[in-house]
Amino acid sequence: MNAQVAMMRSAREHLPVATGDFCKAMRNLAGHCVVIASGSDGQRAGLTATAVCSVTADPPRLLVCVNRNVYAHGVITRARHLSVNVLGCRQESIARRFAGMVEGVAGEQRFDEGGWMPGISQVPVLTDALASFECRVVEAIPASTHDMFLCEVIRVTGQMEEQDPLIYFNGQFAALA
Repeated sequence: MNAQVAMMRSAREHLPVATGDFCKAMRNLAGHCVVIASGSDGQRAGLTATAVCSVTADPPRLLVCVNRNVYAHGVITRARHLSVNVLGCRQESIARRFAGMVEGVAGEQRFDEGGWMPGISQVPVLTDALASFECRVVEAIPASTHDMFLCEVIRVTGQMEEQDPLIYFNGQFAALA
């Protein structure tokens, strides 16, 4: 048996990585901070996330991963539109609000900080974000506890590079040095 076949067989025989070990290792992967926001039937919802990435430039598409257990997931599913708002280094307090880290602040109260305006699809868009991508959900792909929303970008706005981005690393918010 050649070494490659033996390695593949060995990998199949191992148990999955423990959740705690996976989370500990992922803390070493620095991520950009965004607020994903949506609105439907007069209800707005949002969450802080790092699970967003570019899929294609032509056509412009993003992949946005959202846990099915958060309130915003249902709003996104109903609205079929969302915004991805890239936060700058001076917007940590907004990141904390939408991450549920500010005691007594939940739901609609999260939008009390920052300049939020309805976009062309009526979802909330942060006017002073580094960049805001307004998107139409093209497809929802189930992935364990989350859905991966494949999104067509229908509008881009924002401050575009007027400040450094806010990043998340090792359980803490930080700015690029």
